[in-house]
Amino acid sequence: MKHYQSNFNLIIADDHRLIAEGISKILNEEITIGEIFIANNGQEAVDLALEKDIDCVIMDINMPVLSGLEATKRIKREKPDVKVIVVSMLSDTAVVSKMLKAGADGFINKDTGKTELLKALEKVMHGEKYMSPEISNNLFIHFSGRSAHLSTGEKHLTRREREIIKYIADGFTNHEIAEKLFLSTVTVNTHRKNILAKLELKNTAALVKYAAENNLL
Repeated sequence: MKHYQSNFNLIIADDHRLIAEGISKILNEEITIGEIFIANNGQEAVDLALEKDIDCVIMDINMPVLSGLEATKRIKREKPDVKVIVVSMLSDTAVVSKMLKAGADGFINKDTGKTELLKALEKVMHGEKYMSPEISNNLFIHFSGRSAHLSTGEKHLTRREREIIKYIADGFTNHEIAEKLFLSTVTVNTHRKNILAKLELKNTAALVKYAAENNLL
């Protein structure tokens, strides 16, 4: 069933080709759309946005050559009417704030389903802003100061990251966690790295100890 009809040109900027092609497939199946271009890095996204008649960019953050943050800044500077929706594994408040300041119109987690992607696209293309509810809640908590009693890293952990921490503590491998959560092993590995970075921990043993001491299990 078509969620809504539109006719605009869009760039999907992601250095993981399978993800970019997956998003493209979803959009072609669910909505009436113009042309879809795929950019393998931030610089390609900027070049396409400036060369083509582009209405929206679905932007990853961690990309080679030029990051999604810098690409967003450049696109918005040259073509402020082009909408940018960030779809990323990185969703802590510092990252979200930087992307919003750069001009992003939407921000959703990469592991959300197609329904939220389509909702974000519809809202943004109608001139509204959109963020995943979980990200909005994290921002609210962060700026309201209600989480001051938590460690800097812990208060930025997403629901998915807390879920993965529990599996790690139970001794599951990345492959086993991926099967249980219906994710790719690469995605789980990225989550693991992000968790360690947020909590400023060096390895899995330190993570398990931290989780036990802070009631994350």
